[in-house]
Amino acid sequence: MTFGFRTLPEGVILGELSEKVFDVLQEHTSFPWPVMQAQCKRVGIDPTSLSKEELATMVVYFADAVGRFTSPERRQSVLAELSTLL
Repeated sequence: MTFGFRTLPEGVILGELSEKVFDVLQEHTSFPWPVMQAQCKRVGIDPTSLSKEELATMVVYFADAVGRFTSPERRQSVLAELSTLL
């Protein structure tokens, strides 16, 4: 693990689906873990162990959060890429 906002904090272990979500977010934002953590907290979901049902709820939240800090095009990319994980 290297230091930086694009990495997970020490001790955080992601489940298989959460890791895939993190990888998508990491491609589109400088703050993938804070985005996952903040958006999941809004609806009481554990970001480290997302299920497909939970991800279905979170796709728009994640995409909107990335789009808010980047661009509408990145929002659409996140939406499309995360939707393929369902």
